[in-house]
Amino acid sequence: MHWIPTESTKENQIPTLLIQRINDQISVFRDDVYPSLGGGNKARKMMALDAKIKELGHNALVTTGGVQSNHCRAVALYSKKNKLECTLVLHGDKNRILSESGNAKIMRESGATLVFCDSSEISGHMDAAMQQYIKKGLNPLYIYGGGHTLEAGHCYITELEKLLEDNYKPDYIFLASGSGTTQSGLLAGVSKKNVDIKIVGISVGRASERAQNIVGEFYNKLCDEYHIEKNEISIVVDDSFLSGGYEKYNADIKEIADESLMNYGFALDTTYTAKAFYGMLKTIEQKKITGQVLFWYTGGIYNYLAK
Repeated sequence: MHWIPTESTKENQIPTLLIQRINDQISVFRDDVYPSLGGGNKARKMMALDAKIKELGHNALVTTGGVQSNHCRAVALYSKKNKLECTLVLHGDKNRILSESGNAKIMRESGATLVFCDSSEISGHMDAAMQQYIKKGLNPLYIYGGGHTLEAGHCYITELEKLLEDNYKPDYIFLASGSGTTQSGLLAGVSKKNVDIKIVGISVGRASERAQNIVGEFYNKLCDEYHIEKNEISIVVDDSFLSGGYEKYNADIKEIADESLMNYGFALDTTYTAKAFYGMLKTIEQKKITGQVLFWYTGGIYNYLAK
């Protein structure tokens, strides 16, 4: 059964809504200024679980991510702040995790237990960590990679509603699409408010067909859970800008990242947000988009500073 917060759990919910104008057509939603756990969409998604963790008495967290996982950083910081046990099952180059700055450094210094494995072994190691905590008499919570939970998706339904309540309605929203939670939540918000806003995900690692299936399935779950009437929506996750795959990038993406602080006042990283920003600019140019565009900046400073 899905957990629903009571009135007593709604304290410490901090609304953050900051739209920054880039030019006459493009604005940016600054999710990086979310004021907890280092900011960004992964911090917002983690804090969406805060009330559930406290009400249900979870005292250990188990999750997974890569070398520079924003999600694992947020889980590690949350665990340290709240004095919870934490296991991070990390895939990728162990030497990078142990040597790089950014999210990797935060994970190392958080006190979390770090387990290193190949991507094919993640599920087994997460299950083992859960069993170890249970044997210790703890009440662990299993969190899917990327913070892919209904609560996390719901917080983006709420943020979309806040946009509209603030009398701001773009024609398009572009964002980096990874686990698909943020995009699914925005799509469910569009359906809930029955507005014409096109949500365009720029894939950071997955092929379009698989990514769109994941977003569509989670959109359906959110609508079912929160009693939102589904309507005809276009699910778009564009893989045209992958540049070879996850963590890969071309010279144009690197240039956008390198000059982002100077040009925009926030850091775009080559793995996620610079790739999505580049994809947005190319899509506007190629499809001759004339409407108002909002770039949902999900955060990137730790990835930007990682190496």
